[in-house]
Amino acid sequence: MLWRVRTTLADRPGSLAVLARRCGEQSVNILGLQIFPGVDGVTDELVLRSPDGWALEDVAALVESAGGAHVSVGACTEHALVDGPTRFLHVLRDVVRGGLSPDAALAGLLETTPLTATEHARAAAFAEVVDELRERGLVVPPQDDVPEAAPVTGDVLVRKASYADTAGLMAMHGRCSHDTVFRHYGAPLARLDLRLARRMLVGEGTALVAVAGGDVVGFATVAPVEDGRAEVSLLVEDRWQRRGIGTRLLGAATRQAAEDGAEDVVMRGPAESPAAIALVFGSGLRARVKLSGDELVVTISTRGLTAVPEERAVSGATVMPLRPTPA
Repeated sequence: MLWRVRTTLADRPGSLAVLARRCGEQSVNILGLQIFPGVDGVTDELVLRSPDGWALEDVAALVESAGGAHVSVGACTEHALVDGPTRFLHVLRDVVRGGLSPDAALAGLLETTPLTATEHARAAAFAEVVDELRERGLVVPPQDDVPEAAPVTGDVLVRKASYADTAGLMAMHGRCSHDTVFRHYGAPLARLDLRLARRMLVGEGTALVAVAGGDVVGFATVAPVEDGRAEVSLLVEDRWQRRGIGTRLLGAATRQAAEDGAEDVVMRGPAESPAAIALVFGSGLRARVKLSGDELVVTISTRGLTAVPEERAVSGATVMPLRPTPA
């Protein structure tokens, strides 16, 4: 049985040797190894072959007994033996040929946790290369760029929020998982009360909502512009994630920031999550990605984005087009 294991070891001589010795004692063979140095430790990715009958829990216990922390284990095939840079090049080829969408490509490349600064740098470079190739017309659009679970574009309305969305925002917040709420606020928030919901909707800056079937399923805020920059935050209900809602909200929020006079938009997220990179990449916006400690900072340029006339209105709510205007 083959397993792909990722773990953080203490950055001191002999740490990896201890793990290798424990594997040998249990007749577990190390077939592949990648090392990602970090500030507080070293993240190692290993491909292990275990004896028959081993389960995921057995592999995790073995690594933890050797001093491994933040252990992530998953069954794999021989494909996992391909080194990281080669995988990125193979996926880049598939994107250029139209066999894979850019956001799906990044989601697959960054599926392992904990993520490292090296992988974030690779993902940022990957996004820049594909963006440049796409601008030159060298990327073939995938035949089916939308997952089967994705709703038809017309089923979801992205518009500016108002007081009337207070109940909808509170209901959406209640449907979100604790993990989703924690990633958004950086702290646990048991419930969203009426006062805070109204402040989020009509406070300083601009708020946007994504509405499907009458329910609020996504929410974005655009902070007031300061020194040419506006900060954007997004929250999408769990069951609507990975369906393009976040990408649409980000596009609308970036356009709103451009209309407010911002030259750049800043979005922050936890460093261990690749969602922000895939989200920005799927939007087609120009972005720079930087890893700062435990935080991922994405800076998006508004250059080339201009105000777009209203396409249609539903109950007086403006639909915000999401297509970047060619420079």
